[in-house]
Amino acid sequence: MKQAATLFLPLLFIVPELHLASAQPQQQLAATEQSALIIQEKTKTSKTQLPAESLFQLMAAEMALDREHPDVALANYIAAAKETQDAAVAARATQIALTVSSLEVAIEPAVIWAKAAPENLEAQITTAALYLRLDQVANAIPYLRQAEVQNPEEALQYYLLLYRQLQKKEDNTRVIQALQQLTEVEKTIPSAYLALGEIYLYNGEDKKSLALSESAFKMNPQATNAIQLYTEALLRNNGKEAAKQFIDKQASEYPDNSILKQYYAQFLLDNGFEKEAQEQVSQIVSNPKLTSDELLQFARISIQAGWYDLAEKILKRSSDIPESKDISYYFLARVSEMKNNTNQAIDQFQQVLTGPFHVLSQIRASVLLTDNKRYDEALTVLSRTQPNDDSDRKQILIAKIDVLNKSKRFKESLGLINDNLQLAHDDIDLLYARSLVADQLEQLDMAETDLKTILSIQPNHVDALNALGFMLANKTNRYDEAEKYLSYALKIAPNNASVLDSVGWLYYKMGKYPQSLETLKKAAKIMPDAEIAAHLGEVMWKMKDFEGAKQVWNEALEQHPKHENVIDTMKRVMKK
Repeated sequence: MKQAATLFLPLLFIVPELHLASAQPQQQLAATEQSALIIQEKTKTSKTQLPAESLFQLMAAEMALDREHPDVALANYIAAAKETQDAAVAARATQIALTVSSLEVAIEPAVIWAKAAPENLEAQITTAALYLRLDQVANAIPYLRQAEVQNPEEALQYYLLLYRQLQKKEDNTRVIQALQQLTEVEKTIPSAYLALGEIYLYNGEDKKSLALSESAFKMNPQATNAIQLYTEALLRNNGKEAAKQFIDKQASEYPDNSILKQYYAQFLLDNGFEKEAQEQVSQIVSNPKLTSDELLQFARISIQAGWYDLAEKILKRSSDIPESKDISYYFLARVSEMKNNTNQAIDQFQQVLTGPFHVLSQIRASVLLTDNKRYDEALTVLSRTQPNDDSDRKQILIAKIDVLNKSKRFKESLGLINDNLQLAHDDIDLLYARSLVADQLEQLDMAETDLKTILSIQPNHVDALNALGFMLANKTNRYDEAEKYLSYALKIAPNNASVLDSVGWLYYKMGKYPQSLETLKKAAKIMPDAEIAAHLGEVMWKMKDFEGAKQVWNEALEQHPKHENVIDTMKRVMKK
């Protein structure tokens, strides 16, 4: 029986142009741009011109694809690949074979591809992978070996990717067998040793990993990946002191190896040598020749360790380098937040004027301004933010709505949402936002309609189920309906604190105080939150646990001193 080609699809993203797993065959193959390029390239000059018969076959193949006859296309492409021995044609034939046929059929064009393009690692690894899947380990070896000879560093990554992407245990075993054979014939290139050592380390076979990583290190003592793997294997086998002694020596022998310096600092930090790690980072960053990327890496380590003053010092230096200015200001702002320097963080976020962190930074600045009730400033910041695409525009819009809601400008918020829903009437995020605003404006019919529209599109939308259930429980006496929505939300997300809070409040409204108390306590344990605390305290007060209620509220106010719901709840129930 033939092995279905689809069994091989999880591996195909090793070769970018062969990543077809998510599409149907007719969708995958109807696009003819790739073969059109092949034909165009091969007909530019007499040296690369395709034979007339092959050119006809390619054109016929693409017509067959357009008419959704991939079997005809495959036959023509394989015939053209055999006749021309051309790498691009063979790659396309392999692609089609893997999509619509079997592994056995794909082997022939793959071999042509690999032989026609010996420098192409994708071709070598794809062909090797096909042989491994077909349990022909010996036939896979030459192609793995060719990849290793062409580019040892990239070959290592391909070997590891090959192991990770072959899902079946027997396939993994074959990859290990192939790598073992490579280590037996190759004594100068460490790629197979490193790949096998890392696989063994991943699988908990620490002694085997130690032996292989030591061999790789001896082959090339300057190779950073060999030093790293041997250090990790020593750590697993002999403990952190032995590993530290080894990495100390390597770091001192190769002081100009920036990747090794970063690994060394991270190793020290991860294994409890925090003082030495901090001294190491401080010493390294004193070098005026460090690149912006190196500075940012050591800033990252410093932030991770909680050395905020050191991180700030490094980031200020990297912010003076034009190419890293924006990302440096973003992380400077995050450090300022961690140091509770809110105003400084707001200013620094606003210094991120371009790049991938621009929109995120401006939104974060608006959040901090909003938290400090500087609503107009927050809106001004968002109005100046420059989106790169529709996703950015959506984030900015949602941020503006959030500012308007928190400043209780609900009618203005509703108008903004309505304007945008005219352009995207079934946008789930906007419908959900409008439902919350409508709830605040006591327009319950609109809120209910929007939430039910969301659920008609996404029946498992937990937030919509929760919002609808809570609204019905809190503002109507339609408790049976509320319970239906909340029970379903709880089934989907049993440990969602917000859903548990809503369920607990429903029990309270129904007069089921013990169940309410139990559910709200569970919610508070999962996520300490002022909103949950307001509800929990009210239930406790109802059950005459006055001191317990006060304690819950006071603890919430310690974290959120001006939380309106907690304060309003306290005033309302204590007055009663």
